[in-house]
Amino acid sequence: MVKKIIAIIMALSLVGTMGCTIAAKTTGSSSASVKTLREAKIGSAWVTKQMEITLGKELPIVLKLTSGDKVDGYFYLEKGDDVDFSITGNSLIYTSQPKEANNPRIPSDRFSFTASTSQGLAYTLTLSNPTSTSEQPSKLVIFLEIIYPATASVFVPAPTD
Repeated sequence: MVKKIIAIIMALSLVGTMGCTIAAKTTGSSSASVKTLREAKIGSAWVTKQMEITLGKELPIVLKLTSGDKVDGYFYLEKGDDVDFSITGNSLIYTSQPKEANNPRIPSDRFSFTASTSQGLAYTLTLSNPTSTSEQPSKLVIFLEIIYPATASVFVPAPTD
């Protein structure tokens, strides 16, 4: 009798756990997957992080910095031909612009900024697929490298695909 009760409890907890996992995957807001290709310390003061991002709609990457921290980086598209990129603190700091007037696409860009108290402690690097919302967005594959102080933190949302 005790074995049957334990078996029923285990079965119910397993079904409940699987149901929660499925709900979490289907209700996620970010449609991206991130693979860290390399993360390395440069001396004792800096860290470089290289990521391969498969982007459906949008991906925010949050950096926690202190005033005076410098961040440098670049990205390029491995698959696809256009991506929107912006950096925000308390307000917009930077947004990628097309390099050529006759070609409005942004296949790559380089960025650099210094954190300041007026912009706050959290900075968001946002990669967005510029595909119209009425269309099914095509998947983009992006290589991103960020160089930041070793005292800073980088937060990338967990994949939901």
